[in-house]
Amino acid sequence: MMEIINQEKYEKESKNGLVVVNFSAPWCPDCVRIEPIMKVLEEEYSSIKFFKVDIDKDEALKDLLHIRRIPTLLFLKDGIEVSERLVEPDNKMPIKQAIENMLA
Repeated sequence: MMEIINQEKYEKESKNGLVVVNFSAPWCPDCVRIEPIMKVLEEEYSSIKFFKVDIDKDEALKDLLHIRRIPTLLFLKDGIEVSERLVEPDNKMPIKQAIENMLA
């Protein structure tokens, strides 16, 4: 299950290896809709760390990273964004493609 992290943990974890961060909120229907997709991808790509940030609990991190709409997915390699952010993805394919691009 995707670990929910705060800014401190984001700053530590995002610098090590391949990381996908899902910015979401429990009240967001699109966020809830991609949860099962993210769970499947997390199981499929065990070499990648998957995290979730609840924007209601960590507004400072949301603002720092200029997250405007949710869900927004960030794809990081050793702390650097390596793929375009996915804003409001509605199916598995663009997420999977972004992950594959990280691995290439």
